[in-house]
Amino acid sequence: MKKLIYIIMCTAVLFMSQSCSKESPFSGEEATMGQVITSNLILEFINEDLQSRAGTDVNLADFTVAFCKNSDETPYVEYKYNEMPEVVSLPAGMYRVKAYYGKEVDADWESPYYYGITDPVTVTAKKITTIEKPIKCKLQNVKVTVEYNEELKQLMSADSKVDVNMVASAVLTFTKDETRSGFLKAEGTTMIANFTGTVNGQQAQTDKKYSDVKPGTHYHILFVYKAAGVTGDGTIDPTGGIKVNAQVTVTDINDGTNLEGGGDDEYLEDDRNKGGEDEPDVPDTPDVPNPPAAAGPAIDGGKIALSDGDASGTLIPVTVTSGMECVIKITSATGFTQFTADIVSPNLSPEELASVGLSGHLDLCYPGEYADALEGLGLLQGGSYLGAKSADFSLTGFLPMLAIFGPGQHSFVLTVGDESGTTVKTLTLKFE
Repeated sequence: MKKLIYIIMCTAVLFMSQSCSKESPFSGEEATMGQVITSNLILEFINEDLQSRAGTDVNLADFTVAFCKNSDETPYVEYKYNEMPEVVSLPAGMYRVKAYYGKEVDADWESPYYYGITDPVTVTAKKITTIEKPIKCKLQNVKVTVEYNEELKQLMSADSKVDVNMVASAVLTFTKDETRSGFLKAEGTTMIANFTGTVNGQQAQTDKKYSDVKPGTHYHILFVYKAAGVTGDGTIDPTGGIKVNAQVTVTDINDGTNLEGGGDDEYLEDDRNKGGEDEPDVPDTPDVPNPPAAAGPAIDGGKIALSDGDASGTLIPVTVTSGMECVIKITSATGFTQFTADIVSPNLSPEELASVGLSGHLDLCYPGEYADALEGLGLLQGGSYLGAKSADFSLTGFLPMLAIFGPGQHSFVLTVGDESGTTVKTLTLKFE
């Protein structure tokens, strides 16, 4: 049916162009317009039942499809997927077609956020364009489910709870009877699950830490009662205190694989990051994602002579000296389709970055409102790196700002993609 509609549209345009030699089917504003056939525009997403284009809680009809011109963040036009016309008229130019479901929030219940985007689409005046490839929408936040085994449920007090968070100010609180799943914004790579309450009449607290947490994963955490000690005759030794342990199963929702399951997770000691009486507190070291090396654009150290680093994708940390030039050279044989830089720093808060017109996530292909600030700091040249085959990503103008914070380190996670794949590398700058 979709093919038939497309053939009918093409035939109609051809007939109109030949039926009258003196009149044009496009006039005035229409002369600068092109058409996009949407009957072939397919959305795909995967839920945990591995059903593409279907789901119980998420319905394709509720997705929004937005046509954004060039690097504009505000759509030129957008529709609900099930209300989208068969033909969309757009001014000639380069577009990205985005599809999304829900909103990205720090923490909320039953609120998955799916997002997908096409490669750049060229709309030509007086021409018909079709989008052949489906938009693959992936879950962008982290799903969390917390349960308590039956023994623990019977022993724990009504006010016992588990607080789960990735952003300090955004917490999901799972009470004893909470059965809903929550969703967290994947900000950083560390998630904390903290059990507090009274178990069998005694106070109990357990802090759990999960590292390398990625968007699109489901953390199913089962808290269990664990006796601290057992005597020789098999009875529980009450002097050993009460312990609550946890077992976690991690599923990648976007591809349906189990990443981890069944075992105990990592404990967080209560005195973590604290020194003795004569030792200063040790600041947290930010978690930096280290994805495996992959095909894609080449990233080298440029003027700061970095090596390619190890297989994890981490460039050798660089100690910043006065007057240093810091330029990362990036090349692609086919042209960049993706170029982002994520700032991971204990000092560069969202407020600090906003004061210089930046955010912690910088999109150098589609800089939007941050274009002027990126150009001013030398992080971007020419307005966008979309389609460029080389870039000198210069942090030289950024170094004086970082130096203000004194000793410490700041990491920049560079993600660059082209037709051959994606390369991700992390540069860490150390100030002494």
